[in-house]
Amino acid sequence: MKNISKTRIAYILYILLITLFGYYARHWWVHNIPTKQVFDFETYQEIATNIFLHKGHSLLGEPIAFQGMGYPMLLGYVYRWMGSNDIMIAKNLNVMLSTLTLIISFFIFARLTNKLWVLAAAYTIVAILPNYIAYNNVIGTEVFSAFLFSVLIFLQLYPFDKKIHYPLLGLFIGITALTKPFFMAYPVVAAVALWLREKDMKKTAIYFAALFAVMILVIAPWTYRNYQKFGRFIPVSYNSGYVFYLNNNENNSTGGWMPIKDMYATEEFRKQVDEILEHGQRSEKLAHELDPLFKAEAKKWIAENPGKFLKLGFLRLKGTFFSGAWDIDSWTMNELREKQQWWDKIEFERNKNLFRGFSDMVIHLMSSFGLAYVFFNVKPALLCLFNKKTLLGNHLIIPTVNIGFFLAIYFIFEGQARYNFPLLFLLAISAVLCIERIHRGFAGTNSPQI
Repeated sequence: MKNISKTRIAYILYILLITLFGYYARHWWVHNIPTKQVFDFETYQEIATNIFLHKGHSLLGEPIAFQGMGYPMLLGYVYRWMGSNDIMIAKNLNVMLSTLTLIISFFIFARLTNKLWVLAAAYTIVAILPNYIAYNNVIGTEVFSAFLFSVLIFLQLYPFDKKIHYPLLGLFIGITALTKPFFMAYPVVAAVALWLREKDMKKTAIYFAALFAVMILVIAPWTYRNYQKFGRFIPVSYNSGYVFYLNNNENNSTGGWMPIKDMYATEEFRKQVDEILEHGQRSEKLAHELDPLFKAEAKKWIAENPGKFLKLGFLRLKGTFFSGAWDIDSWTMNELREKQQWWDKIEFERNKNLFRGFSDMVIHLMSSFGLAYVFFNVKPALLCLFNKKTLLGNHLIIPTVNIGFFLAIYFIFEGQARYNFPLLFLLAISAVLCIERIHRGFAGTNSPQI
């Protein structure tokens, strides 16, 4: 008993220490590593600043709903509360949210495994993961969306009185959808997870209906605002068609985003786009009229070119999960080279490349073992879906259903390295569970019942 007690105490102390280290690493990064906010990150800061200045959710003096409003709205009101739009306020907010995600992930992992070494290994990865440390420097949705996603998983794993639990989960799904619009489909994901776990059709139907209804109530005010501003039904944002077509057209060879000027377009379609953009005088982020045009063209191209679409979808998944961590260098530390003073140029490049190499290796290993774990579980999940007598455990359901959801979205729409960010904590536990399963197989132990 004394040995068990000492082991438990040592384990608790280790978790506390790695949590403190994770927080310190995040805090140190934002205060010591300089970066310039570019592209979408610059836009988020400008929108949040306009909210801070009581100019509404706007860009360049016009209303905007190009992306989800959740993050810039949160940041704008935090700026108001603090009385300043200093970018360090946003970074410190990220540190707080990232640390909360770290702590929530511990409780998620505790529901997915009863093996202390698996839990500790996955938690350590999340605490020291370069992406989770570095992205606190960026004024973007990454940290906030990862936090919201972790709350969604947590609420599914720790149910309580359904009169409170269902509305609360629906509320957070709504907030997440306002941040990442594709989460409007998440009530289906949550319902599938519940069905695999309990096989109670009535409960699953009520669960889905409650989550969907509350989510609609949450996003409805923003949808009404969009109707007032743009004169048509836009639930959250109007960039889905834009993203859909730029990533799926005849001139796309990478599966990723491309400039409008480089996309394939017939003469008639190009003329329509040019007129909407006022021949380059109007920002595409403000051109909500492009959305239905692009969406129709994307559907048409995919229907005519299913093979090419499948190739681009594969390239998108590769770009999201197997491109390493080049995004850390580009978005979270892009001013470091200019401002570094304590190393000479060669030494600086050597150290930066070493950091990049380590980060690349971690991402590739997590993606390889994490996705392998999901693929191992696809067959039992499909069998369970249609067999009322078979139940699955959370250690199979949560990673498989949720990672599968992201894979489907990225396969269809867009993929790039930073899009793996919300999934990284699930990939961490999935990777360690995969290694544990492989080790169990080599050791010749019997697999536990699912």
